[in-house]
Amino acid sequence: MSNTRSTLLALGLGAIQVLAASNVGLADCGGLFMLHQKDKHFAAKGCSVKDSFSIKNFVVHGSIQHLDIRSRYTENNWHLKSVSRQTIASAGFESNFKNYSLGLDVSTLPMVMPKATFHRDDSLFSAKTRFAFGSINLGTISWIPTKKTDLISTIPVDWESHFVYSELSAGSKIGSHYFNLSLNYIRTFPRNPDKEYYLRDSAGVLILNGEYGHTFSGSRLDAGYAYFDADMTVYGIYHEETSRKRFMYLPIEANVHMAYARWQKERLWTHLELMHISGKIFSNQERFYETLALNRALPGSVLKGLSFSFLQRTFRADAELDASAIVGGASYYWKMGKRYIFKPSIELDFFGAGGEVDIQKEIETVILTTHQVTNEKTLRKVSSIGSVLSLGFEFQKEGPLSLSLQYGISQIIPFYVDYKDYLADSDGDRSTPQKPSNGSSGSTAKSNQQVAKDKSGSLERSASALLFRNGFATHLGISVKF
Repeated sequence: MSNTRSTLLALGLGAIQVLAASNVGLADCGGLFMLHQKDKHFAAKGCSVKDSFSIKNFVVHGSIQHLDIRSRYTENNWHLKSVSRQTIASAGFESNFKNYSLGLDVSTLPMVMPKATFHRDDSLFSAKTRFAFGSINLGTISWIPTKKTDLISTIPVDWESHFVYSELSAGSKIGSHYFNLSLNYIRTFPRNPDKEYYLRDSAGVLILNGEYGHTFSGSRLDAGYAYFDADMTVYGIYHEETSRKRFMYLPIEANVHMAYARWQKERLWTHLELMHISGKIFSNQERFYETLALNRALPGSVLKGLSFSFLQRTFRADAELDASAIVGGASYYWKMGKRYIFKPSIELDFFGAGGEVDIQKEIETVILTTHQVTNEKTLRKVSSIGSVLSLGFEFQKEGPLSLSLQYGISQIIPFYVDYKDYLADSDGDRSTPQKPSNGSSGSTAKSNQQVAKDKSGSLERSASALLFRNGFATHLGISVKF
């Protein structure tokens, strides 16, 4: 159904172009290959076609986008894979009047977004508001055991989020100074779809953003700061006939601070970005609120064929994340020709990043009348220093019909990458025996002592092995204007 709607929108936009007084079209494809290792993988690619036209004070725009995002992570005896593939068509219009404008955007997510803007003639003050509601399919997450059996092969979970989005911003232009403040809020609501496995979420995300710009004679300075505050709970649900079982309960809190400064003078661009992120995952000691209990994600027929040790094992986890990054660099482009213009460009950035995650995991195992609790504390650290080299070009043909062809590639070149994974307590952590679940004095509780480990080293043995396989991006774009 979504493909049909996408095709109809594309045909409609193509037919309307004949009446356009001013038309701008853009086609762009790109890909990002961030990780490609045995136990880690992340890649994203996408293509989009956009078109807009205007007649007097009326503007209509539309687009079709295709996205494909894939990731993989291996932990203990499980592979965790995520796939998000979707085609999104969107269309909208905007009517511009003397001191205000009104508009409406719709998409096949589905999503509806009305918007309104007010501004003074002298640009001393302007305000904008947007409101949206709809849903988005975030993809499918699959748990796959490294040793597949006839009983357990794959647990696929679909994730669809239902949201309400609101935005309010105000800006002012005084002489050569520009100010803008915006407040954004996103709220998601849990839903129970008619699926065997699914994730549902309940989240509140607050975004504060401030921007400042100043125009000098021949140059411009822009600076900004953004703050993100997210409070989110993710539930994993297994649905069998009229029964719903929760096999995952994940409360998450996160804060992000971002700041940037950019300076442009003719063909030279410089920039500096700073970011800090902190996050927490909390465990809940109440019954059936385990962080992960995969035994509840299996049908009754499968549970009968599993051993008691797997059947009664659940996990509770507390985790803290703290990471920071700094990126700075410059870009420059050359301009050759008049009617046919060729613009080669080069950009060189340097970055430093580091972070750590502290995980405290409680593993509960119930075998018959024996209740065993094992505590595991893990600390993981990563730090990296390197550069990003980007090369590109743009070919333009000016005239009544203007054409532009753009192509670019980027590659992360690491100078130093270090990863450490070790247990936080060097003396090891012993399990805590608990009383038998049925009160029988003849039952026992086994103990399990973990041996502290300290693994450190680069993610790959040589930096050359990271090139083109990790941190590589490319894009190709074509635009038409008449």
